[in-house]
Amino acid sequence: MKIPLLLQNKKKLLKLMGMLFLLMIILFFLLRNTFLNWAIEKVALKFNQKYKGEFHVQKAAFTGISSIFLHDICLTSPAKDTLITITELDAKIKILPLILAHIRLDEVFIDSTHIKIFKTAKKDNISFLLKSNKKEKKDSSDIQKGNIDFGNLAYGLIKTIFDVIPQKVQVLSTNIELERDTAFFKIAIDTMSFTDGKFHCNFNTIESKGKSLYILNGEVDKSERTLSFRLYPAKSQQQTSFPILKSFLNLSVSFDTLLVALNQTDYDSDVLTLEGKALVKKGAVNHWRISPKDISLDYAQINYKLNIGVAEISLDSSTNITLNKLLIKPFLHYHHSPHKTLAVDFNIPLTASQDFFESLPKGLFQNLEGIKTKGDLGFNLHFFIDTKQPDSVQFICSMPKNKFKILSYGEGRLNKLNEEFLYTAFERGHAVKSFLVGPSNPNYISLAAISPYLQNALMTSEDGNFYWHNGFNENAFRKSIAENYKKGRFARGGSTISMQLVKNVFLTRNKTIARKVEEALIVWLIESNRIASKERMYEVYLNIIEWGPGIYGAGEASAYYFNKKAADLTLAESIYLAMIVPRPKWFKYNFDESGKLKPHVADFYRIIANHLVRKEIISEEQKLALLPDITLTGPAKELILIKDTITIDSLGLPEIDLMLEVE
Repeated sequence: MKIPLLLQNKKKLLKLMGMLFLLMIILFFLLRNTFLNWAIEKVALKFNQKYKGEFHVQKAAFTGISSIFLHDICLTSPAKDTLITITELDAKIKILPLILAHIRLDEVFIDSTHIKIFKTAKKDNISFLLKSNKKEKKDSSDIQKGNIDFGNLAYGLIKTIFDVIPQKVQVLSTNIELERDTAFFKIAIDTMSFTDGKFHCNFNTIESKGKSLYILNGEVDKSERTLSFRLYPAKSQQQTSFPILKSFLNLSVSFDTLLVALNQTDYDSDVLTLEGKALVKKGAVNHWRISPKDISLDYAQINYKLNIGVAEISLDSSTNITLNKLLIKPFLHYHHSPHKTLAVDFNIPLTASQDFFESLPKGLFQNLEGIKTKGDLGFNLHFFIDTKQPDSVQFICSMPKNKFKILSYGEGRLNKLNEEFLYTAFERGHAVKSFLVGPSNPNYISLAAISPYLQNALMTSEDGNFYWHNGFNENAFRKSIAENYKKGRFARGGSTISMQLVKNVFLTRNKTIARKVEEALIVWLIESNRIASKERMYEVYLNIIEWGPGIYGAGEASAYYFNKKAADLTLAESIYLAMIVPRPKWFKYNFDESGKLKPHVADFYRIIANHLVRKEIISEEQKLALLPDITLTGPAKELILIKDTITIDSLGLPEIDLMLEVE
């Protein structure tokens, strides 16, 4: 008897639930417009509370069971500046999320969209979206420990993006305007469509630099959370710089094809893994911080695997980059807590050396263009820093080779160091003086005719291991990184004499990323392949470095300051000349009103003398007899006899950078 009664109760319950569900559907159907406007008002209120801006819809109504119509949508900043306007939006909406005050769209039709973003020195209409006035409670222990769950945050963002993408979208007449001070940029899209996971649009761009037409198409898989898109300029136009970047960043980027793909998204054990690829064909880049010339590349591709976890992000070692014919294996790992650490590995396996140089982007290393080589060449870089122990920084760099030989030096004529050549000195990018480096120049002095005191004092100050390293002093570079990190500014350099020589003889004075990389490559080629001997390199260096206002080389310096030949310089005079090399034009501030060296100079003399004793260049007796006292007898004395109340400390000059790497 109990079982039939139980069945009857279940049937009644099911009927009741069915009736309630039917009632809810009827109520929703009757009150659907009320629900819609309530949901819009809730979104508008939430937006106003968080950003102080306004979200407004002039008219909203259902046109079917799940179809809605929105008219005159507007989003404005707190200052009432319009950011977005949409004349008409028709969509099929998901009912259950709407009941919960979440708007999720299935099919969307949008007509006449206008987005205007401006930012000037006094006013803008976009920055309010980048900050929230809502105070969110956070776990203070996690903040202190730095336990930021990067993986969960990134996964949540990706999941939200894919979840809100409708199944079908058609957008007509869209205009996007960006304005900043004198820069202006506009995108005009006639039609953009997204159907069955595939999207396509043509967009015209208008900016001060001209007009262009680009085509964008791709695919999205919402369930697998993958996507890919291809962007390329229309065939009807010549290759032009990609818009907006030139106007706003002074960055010129052009390409035949750009492809980006996210092939796999996996979130497991608090780690988000993203795998995909990106490639560019016939690309070119130009920016004054990178290189003064266009940098072109026929083909580049990266197959990446990115792991994002709790307080850490890493570029997996399975990642590889193809640069023309060159294979590159990068690795990066950043750990945020309990203290920040960063590890970087960058490896190029041994490859045909000619392929190595021909794969370098054209325009990036002008001195290496046209170089002919044989054999194999590779590259290995390892870097690690623990911000809690910056002095333990690791930096190891090498270029392994196998039967490598230079057959032709190309544009740079790297062997010109062995010949007489014309040298041009620059100041702030402008040529100020040109002279021959060789016997034809009466001021040129051979290494044997330069005082050993000057040779050793300058080497001790600038690069104590010059005759023993291969162009790079990794120990000095590690100390430079640690010192700069601790002081939060560039306080110490790590350049060797070889690097300074290459910079002066072969490279422009433009401080670019390309110049630093080219400098390192040329130094390696010269040092590793003995293109010039150490003695010849040092001789050239001593004959071209700046030593005062318009004074270049040891010959001119010894005459300018002491009215004597470089061979006759005393120990005290040599140490003084070594001291002023980093900032030669400020030499007069080392003297007081009577023409005597100021007390602070004594420290430099003491440090250099101690190292010279250690290297057995001078005796202990010579060190004890050394006084930081010199008398200028050349033309330079005229500049210090004028009473000058400016102290060297008040000039804000950087500290004297001594490498002093004597081992």
